[in-house]
Amino acid sequence: METKLKKLVLEGFYHEAENVMLTIPLNAQRDIIMNLAYDTESIAIYGFLRYMLEKNKTKYLLEMTIDVMINPLCFVEGAYEVALFHTRELLKIDFSVEKVIFFHDIPEKLVEEKEAEAVAREIIKIEPDNCVANRILKNKK
Repeated sequence: METKLKKLVLEGFYHEAENVMLTIPLNAQRDIIMNLAYDTESIAIYGFLRYMLEKNKTKYLLEMTIDVMINPLCFVEGAYEVALFHTRELLKIDFSVEKVIFFHDIPEKLVEEKEAEAVAREIIKIEPDNCVANRILKNKK
């Protein structure tokens, strides 16, 4: 299954790859995609995930796309910026996500203090004991 998916994605047959992906149990999809991204180091994996997101923008697909860009494809110029875009899209679906703060904590500081604090305040409303959000707000004082 993984070999077939890899071949289809790398050859740009995203529709066919989607059909294969839909036969894979949800709990195994992320592992397979991550393995493909690590094994191939190909931006085609991201292209396939974008194709999937265009059809169905779910929290699960957004999280998988972010993970691919900040882990196996992090060496690609602009990967963190792309991941940040998808993180902001994820916030529209699930505001309890603290991944935006990750982009504030990296040396490149892609997220400014003001945005990190705003996200932290919103997270605290939903989850008052969130350690990451509390740390951001504590550092502000």
